[in-house]
Amino acid sequence: MKTPGNSNDSGQICQNLIQTCRRDVLRKRFIVRWGLLLFFIILVVHLLGKSVIKLDIDYEDPTHDKIRADANTEGWDEVVFNPRKNKGVNENLKNLADLQPRKKEELQEVAVAVEPQLVHAFTGKTNLPPVYLDFVDMNQPWDKKLEDSIKSEWKMNKYLSDRTPLNRDTEDLRHATCGERTYQHTLPAASIILVFYNEALSVLLRTAYTVLKESDPRLVHEILLYDDCSTIDELKIPLDRHIANYPKIRLVRAAERGGLVKARLYASRAARGEVILFLDAHCEPTPGWLEPLLEPIAKDRTTVTVPSLDDINWETLKYAGAETVYVIGGVNWLMNMLWAAIPKREEMRRQKEDPYPITGNLKTASMAGGLFAMDRQYFKELGEYDEGLGVWGGENMELSFKIWMCGGSMIMVPCSKVGHIFRPSHPYDFMGNTGEVVTRNYIRVARVWFDEELDFFFKIRPHFKDIDVGDISERLAIRERLKCKSYAWFIKTIYPELPLQRDLIGAGQFRNENNRCMDTRGGDLRGGGVLHLGPCHDGQGRDSNSNRFMMFTKDEKMMGLNFCCDSGYAEGLQFHTCHNQGGAQGFQYNAETKQIRQNNGKCVTGDEQKQLVTTAECRPDDKSQRWDFDYKYF
Repeated sequence: MKTPGNSNDSGQICQNLIQTCRRDVLRKRFIVRWGLLLFFIILVVHLLGKSVIKLDIDYEDPTHDKIRADANTEGWDEVVFNPRKNKGVNENLKNLADLQPRKKEELQEVAVAVEPQLVHAFTGKTNLPPVYLDFVDMNQPWDKKLEDSIKSEWKMNKYLSDRTPLNRDTEDLRHATCGERTYQHTLPAASIILVFYNEALSVLLRTAYTVLKESDPRLVHEILLYDDCSTIDELKIPLDRHIANYPKIRLVRAAERGGLVKARLYASRAARGEVILFLDAHCEPTPGWLEPLLEPIAKDRTTVTVPSLDDINWETLKYAGAETVYVIGGVNWLMNMLWAAIPKREEMRRQKEDPYPITGNLKTASMAGGLFAMDRQYFKELGEYDEGLGVWGGENMELSFKIWMCGGSMIMVPCSKVGHIFRPSHPYDFMGNTGEVVTRNYIRVARVWFDEELDFFFKIRPHFKDIDVGDISERLAIRERLKCKSYAWFIKTIYPELPLQRDLIGAGQFRNENNRCMDTRGGDLRGGGVLHLGPCHDGQGRDSNSNRFMMFTKDEKMMGLNFCCDSGYAEGLQFHTCHNQGGAQGFQYNAETKQIRQNNGKCVTGDEQKQLVTTAECRPDDKSQRWDFDYKYF
């Protein structure tokens, strides 16, 4: 039987449950509403750029006037950085005073910029407080005698370098059109590799510090210092101390010396960046140097890029360079890399393809070897460096041939300018006889890459045939795997300025009937050298050196190994860049009279009195005008 008391209790319980449910619903609505409001407040604050600040410097587009940086610094809400005043801060920077800290109340609103698709090259940081070696007393008076002694030992002015700021400013010598060029905003980051052996510490550090100073930090994965087992003390603990505050600088030390070629090979294997970029350890990159090297690789991973080299004087350390490039890398039959004038065909190509042709990239047949950039994986696919090569020499030509003949391409980049100390001689030993090491390297490369043209290589230096170069089967297998083209294809397609045997009338010693021979005396190694007359070598030139090796082509050029003979000079024939336009460089050979007639009607003559090769009125019976060749192709 139900009672009124029981009914009231049940009703009260129901009312309590309903009120509890209502309070829970209201509470949840309150939490949701305020949660959404808080979320929108945080979002707005973030969009206004009032984010919490961390230690790492966070770069946006380096072309913007203002770049936000994060810093875990009490009392700072943001650091405003003006790249026009302080250019090129890298993420290794520890001294945040180099930036321009502003208190919260001093900051103006910074608009959020949309990243552009194309940007101008990063132009670096200038007017930094000078940084010196920490163990050099800058207050000591200058010791000229000690300077001269050190200069002689190091083959450069180390005394001056040790007293020059490690972070000195580099002058922007680029042509004005380089500043007009824009590059992809997203480019691959590079491992910048500096291989060194007993390098002066100040020179090495200046190279590394300048890379950091002049490069967009997003594009520098690391600076890899590879020590090929140096022996001098300043490259031990002092080096460690000077790079300790730079996380992007990584030091790898070899257990034993391998030589420059092997050291570069091992360093490339230790690298982690998408691109490997080799620099000699005595360089100084200049503003805007990195993007022009990386963008062609980003567009085509089989492209290899080479910067434009300027000169840092080995005695004064003064920087000198031209606004743009007027030469490309060529090659001769002794496999020497040479600087050759830009061919007309290449000038016409970039006039057609580039909006700023005077600084357009140039196809180059060869590179100097110490400075270039390429896709790291592509370097491996091409077989890296040949481990069978000695300390130094020939590796640049082997890589140049391999790139072109196996499907890649190589370009010289005028808007990427890097200063380089060209020393008068090598300051280190070659782990053996210098000449023997380099000669063996060249022969090894020739045996792998010259194909049927190897015979002509040995005609210039016959004794090369007998030099053992070791097992080359692995390198030949790489050629087969990559289906590389022939050396004749390379000459005809990439560097037609070098004649093949089939393009010749004669070669070897050019001997007149007085038994006197044309002798370059090294004059064809540079423009303006004079063609001399000298004694001939026995054995029809098979024991002669390259100074007496001449070539006469079917298109009527008479040339040494590098340049063409030119008769437009009163003192006799000189060597100048082949222009392929006849005139003073046009010669015809008459096999019957054995005379070499110049386009002006005169004949090439061996002048005994002047010991020069000149031109004179043609005289059929004059023995000094009757010439024969060691090797005839007619």
